[in-house]
Amino acid sequence: MNGRIAFVATVLAAAAQPALAQQDVGVTEPAFAQQEAEVSATAVRRASGAPARAWEIGVGLGYSQGVGDIGSNAPTLTEMTHGGGEVQLNVGYRINPNWLVGLYGTAGKYSLGSRTPDGSDAWSVTAGAQANYHLLPDEQWDPWIGLGFGWRGHWIDKPGGTDVRHGLDLARLQVGVDYRVSPEFSIAPYVGASATMFLAQELAQQASFSNVHDPNVNLFFFGGVMGRFDILGARAQDTRVASN
Repeated sequence: MNGRIAFVATVLAAAAQPALAQQDVGVTEPAFAQQEAEVSATAVRRASGAPARAWEIGVGLGYSQGVGDIGSNAPTLTEMTHGGGEVQLNVGYRINPNWLVGLYGTAGKYSLGSRTPDGSDAWSVTAGAQANYHLLPDEQWDPWIGLGFGWRGHWIDKPGGTDVRHGLDLARLQVGVDYRVSPEFSIAPYVGASATMFLAQELAQQASFSNVHDPNVNLFFFGGVMGRFDILGARAQDTRVASN
């Protein structure tokens, strides 16, 4: 009798085990999935990472316009030229995620002002040094500000000769926002202005350069879109998980 009772109990226990296991899975699996989803939702990964100790190349295309008086007995910039297109090339080194130092260069071709004869060509070239500071280097949208200084040349090629002027970009301020498309590439709309003083000139029909009389500070405004490429560098990445 006791043997039969033990045998029946064993059979019933074996039959109930799958049902209990299925019940446990039904309870624990949704809870585990919910917990995993919460962890995934609170884990914030800096998807692109901030470049550091990297070489950076920037190529921009935009618009530029100069305004102001060059000096006494000289036409204004707006009388000589109006706005035009400008290309920009930057080469720098990203010391850390926040700071970049490097060189810049621009070349622009302008439309003609009222005191420049038809058939002329007007353009300007700059080169100098700059530093950029990135405010949110770990984020996908990263605003930055740059300050530089350098040289500026200005040419107006007229039918009767060429007016050439050289001076200094005393201060060149530029701001923009990087949108990081990939770890190595970002797109940045930018605007800026440079305070320029022309110091020497050689006008058409003149045989040599002379100083600009009573030179004034004038402004060149510019803006456009730039592509930035980071190469041969490290990348600061980390994962931050919010505590429960």
